[in-house]
Amino acid sequence: MLDRNAAPGEKRRITRDKKAKIYAIIGATRSLIETMGYNKVTIRDIAASAGVSIALIYKYFPNGKFDIIKGISSRYVDEQLIQQPETIDFDDFPGYMRAVIKNMQQFIKENSSLLKALTVAVLLDGEIIEEAKKLDIRDYKDISEFFGRFDGVDVSDNISLEVLTDRIVMVKGIIIFSTIYPVALRSEEALTDLMTDLSLKIWGYRKKP
Repeated sequence: MLDRNAAPGEKRRITRDKKAKIYAIIGATRSLIETMGYNKVTIRDIAASAGVSIALIYKYFPNGKFDIIKGISSRYVDEQLIQQPETIDFDDFPGYMRAVIKNMQQFIKENSSLLKALTVAVLLDGEIIEEAKKLDIRDYKDISEFFGRFDGVDVSDNISLEVLTDRIVMVKGIIIFSTIYPVALRSEEALTDLMTDLSLKIWGYRKKP
């Protein structure tokens, strides 16, 4: 528990320790799943590898392994997708979307071993699928509203979440598939072009005069 009388430097240290422990848990989970497979990894394994207690893992990730996997995805969203609004040109949705696609390609490339292990787990066991069914697309409301701020993107609040769902299914699925099971494309740039065009169509982008 945070000491209310702690000095400012001590508060910063406690905050950094929390972040370091979360990153250690995520890193240990990623490494274990890549080497052992999703279904064989236990919370006890993760705790031992990360050097933390089982109780601490459940404190930060109440639903266990799948929550940790969601944590990896959340870091991608926070660091790569929304970015800092003040650095974004909301008049250039195509440019922004192209940057998002390239970031997604890089993220998937860097995590290809983990994605392959998760794909195998999905094929062999329905545990991940059942957990994924519990996800609520409304958790991504902030992202859909953020996309709606761009000029040329005109969707209502109710429709934007549906549009985001379509984009996740189509674009992310294609990029993951092409990374895990490479297909004959002219180049990675060609895939970027294809996914950018598809994203603009899904969001109904119309360039304003």
